Amino acid sequence: MPANKLNDNLRHADRMKTHQPPRVPTQSQPPFLQVPANFGSARTRAQLDQSQAGQIIPIPAPKRSPSVLGLAEVVGTQYVEEINQSGQVVFHCAGDTGFGAPWDVELVAQVMAMDLHRPNPADRPAFFFHLGDVIYNHQYNMPESKRNMYQPQFYVPYEHYSAKIVAIPGNHDSNPQEDPKSIDAFEANFCADPPNSDAELAKLLNSANRPPIYQPGVYYRLDTPFAQIIALFSNGGEHEGVIRGGVAGDTQWNFLIEQLTEIKATRDTGKRLGLIVAMHHPPYSGGGGHSGSSTMLADLDAAFNEAKIGPDAVLSGHAHVYQRFTRTTQVAGNPMEVPYVVAGIGGHGPIQPVKPSFDRQPVRTPLKGRSPNGVEDQSLRQYFNGFGHLIVTVTNRVLTIDLIGTKTQTHLAVDSVTVDLGTNRITHETPPFTHPANGEEQHAVHAPKGR
Repeated sequence: MPANKLNDNLRHADRMKTHQPPRVPTQSQPPFLQVPANFGSARTRAQLDQSQAGQIIPIPAPKRSPSVLGLAEVVGTQYVEEINQSGQVVFHCAGDTGFGAPWDVELVAQVMAMDLHRPNPADRPAFFFHLGDVIYNHQYNMPESKRNMYQPQFYVPYEHYSAKIVAIPGNHDSNPQEDPKSIDAFEANFCADPPNSDAELAKLLNSANRPPIYQPGVYYRLDTPFAQIIALFSNGGEHEGVIRGGVAGDTQWNFLIEQLTEIKATRDTGKRLGLIVAMHHPPYSGGGGHSGSSTMLADLDAAFNEAKIGPDAVLSGHAHVYQRFTRTTQVAGNPMEVPYVVAGIGGHGPIQPVKPSFDRQPVRTPLKGRSPNGVEDQSLRQYFNGFGHLIVTVTNRVLTIDLIGTKTQTHLAVDSVTVDLGTNRITHETPPFTHPANGEEQHAVHAPKGR
């Protein structure tokens, strides 16, 4: 190499020592949970929009207004009357089923079906509320038509699950990059048009196959005798949830305000039902392959504060692991302890465990969390690195969420939390336990001896 060329190279090398860009790890979250932990996201709204460009769709308008679904439309008036007389409503909940190891998906469905035969009829779940990602692309091929995926990925695994199933779309049910008509396929199965003739109705009632569900839209309110569920569509983004603004539009957020305001007015008259808000993407997450959605959380908080009413529980999926957070907050001056539960454990795998601590040991709970604005109002109370499902029970006094592990070989709850609806306080929760727990995935990080 000529001397002048060598000197130029050395000079450039010296400049690089001074002007090297920051290392990549400083721009991303560490692969472990710190104390206090970041259970949200550092992305700004502009960064989020850029990172999910092409994945967000305009939110489809409901097929009827208001977008409210009565439980009698799902399970029938006689069953609703039985629920009223029993003094409680019970339902299943989980997300992220679809394509994966077929045995895991089917095993979760089989264990859920066992709950339908509980000795006390009042304890049997009345329906399954699916938290999204009903289906997945095969090996993530893109684009790939999803029209024919519901039969093998949804109807077949739940062939022997006799209860009705309602759902909200997940990102894999709606991302246009995976299929431009993803959301159309979801609506065909869950927001179908009711039969328009007696002949069509008779054919439907006599069919041995699971019929489609007639939800009013991809976002809606589900009214049951003891609880109301506001089901939100958090769109097709791979990273975080979006419930309003930009391409998505503001119609859903306006619906959320309207429903919260109506529920608040009813509650002011003395009628107090449990209030659950559900969406696919989690507001908080410390594992499962996905962070929490801080921008979406801010939008939810804005709605709660504008309507002067907060939820009794928030349910979500997306992250492929079970996590239970407690958020201590105030809405309209009222202190609240709210469980934020992530249950993306419906069978799509593999389970992606909660991040370990810096010394590569299992995370010890409770672990305090710090939001991007510096507020420490949430904590990770419990997690479970295995498949399973939730059983939610609501009476006129309390709301209880139980986690049933698929591979724990017991019908007893792995984790449980109870909220007093009168005081908005958590009155019972499962204490922290050693990991890996019975039924967790074998690749989970092992606890140190003597713990």
